Amino acid sequence: MSRPFEGAITTAPDDPDDPDLPPPAERPHRPVIIEFAAAILIVGGISAIMGTVGAAVGGGRAAPTGPILAIELALDILTIAIGLLVRFGRAWLLCINAIAVLVFLEFSAVWNGSTVAMLLAVLDAIGFVAVARHRAWFEWRPETEGQGPGDGRGPG
Repeated sequence: MSRPFEGAITTAPDDPDDPDLPPPAERPHRPVIIEFAAAILIVGGISAIMGTVGAAVGGGRAAPTGPILAIELALDILTIAIGLLVRFGRAWLLCINAIAVLVFLEFSAVWNGSTVAMLLAVLDAIGFVAVARHRAWFEWRPETEGQGPGDGRGPG
């Protein structure tokens, strides 16, 4: 009596090893340029925080104070957060708009003669193009079972 009787179901109905089940949908690999754009934003935000805090503590000629310091730190933290969103492929519209604002702010700092701002503006512009170019990667969603004519995804 140690054998199961003939016709018995011995595995779970949604056994992952079941050859009849399709494999789970996997997100396409992250494009290298998206990885580069995320790294630009994250590293740029961290280095900007270090520069802002260093200038404030050092009391240099262009040291930000008061509300300007708070705004600069908030923008730097926002840059890191946007970099993480880009890295994980979330909130495409928020990312593209935030990067566009960052590029605008950095290009406006170029007029003051800042070569660092020019470098960051060019790098963030590359990130902007990368995020704009790979919108489909951000919007990827796995297919769900049971999609049919009445699911609102197509004619019928």
